[in-house]
Amino acid sequence: IRLSEVDRVVEQQLRDQAARGNLTLTPAELAMTRLQVLNNLITQEALYQWARRQGIVVTEDEITQSIQKLKRDQGLTEEGFQRMLRDAGQTERQFRQEVKRRVAIQKLFDREVTPRVTVTDREIEEFYAAHRAQFVERRGFLLSQIMVSPEVDNVPQDAIGEEAARRKIREIYDQLRTGADFATVAASRSEDRITGSRGGGPTFVPERSSDLPPAFIKLLSRMREGDITEPIRAGNRWYIFKLDGRVKRDRELTLDEVRPQIVKELRRQREEVLQAALTQMALSQMRVENIMAQRMLENPTNFGNLRPISIPPAESPGPQPTTPRDRSSKADAP
Repeated sequence: IRLSEVDRVVEQQLRDQAARGNLTLTPAELAMTRLQVLNNLITQEALYQWARRQGIVVTEDEITQSIQKLKRDQGLTEEGFQRMLRDAGQTERQFRQEVKRRVAIQKLFDREVTPRVTVTDREIEEFYAAHRAQFVERRGFLLSQIMVSPEVDNVPQDAIGEEAARRKIREIYDQLRTGADFATVAASRSEDRITGSRGGGPTFVPERSSDLPPAFIKLLSRMREGDITEPIRAGNRWYIFKLDGRVKRDRELTLDEVRPQIVKELRRQREEVLQAALTQMALSQMRVENIMAQRMLENPTNFGNLRPISIPPAESPGPQPTTPRDRSSKADAP
């Protein structure tokens, strides 16, 4: 695993932190980040090599399908996808190789972990009895939403800039007032990919929510089911909400109502344990020489020399010679 590969991931993380307003990392924090990134890359390599030894094959069609699914899930146009690659300092070829590894590892988990996970009726009942307090439906509202922001959201019909966002939310509101179906409009025009993919919602909002202004709760209390709000600004985003329904009193949910939720949670917990166990087995089969960690131990007072190196231009990756200077670890299958 090359130092340049570690630093590409580190620099992407630093860009993400800068976008959230967190620009400062001490040399020690940066060194720790690099160690964590390298450890993750070693783990991924170990699992990938294990998958290959198990005879798992990933075809080019599977890679393409996975990338197309990513584009759909994130609402990315081809231009937005290429921008994402540039921001990550990757070529499309490098990204396809990364996707190949992910798909292989997921196939490994699907083969070795998922079939081993079972949940009995008794375990479901015991979980329900131990967590009854969390299975309560509170008084509140069921809301669908449409969101528009002036930021780059990489979605179709993306409104970029304050004026464009204000104009788009007003157009959407006019559509809804003239009878357009809320779910259809949300799916095609909302810039929140998660709720948009579900036709805007619905999402449950507790009546006693501390996250919402009292004036908004009061507004919802006056609305009838099926009503929509006028455009509401929150921060730099615009929202239109639809009241889909009300939960009028607290109600304890029955075991049958929450059974699928409990099964999903118990399976998740067990899959995490088995995935961790499989990961440890894969790592135990690798011979790893962590050169970066060795250098830190040899020079523990000078983390300032461990700042990320410059990433070569994505347009001309080309094969690079592997030298001790550019290598952060060696991870070889026995």
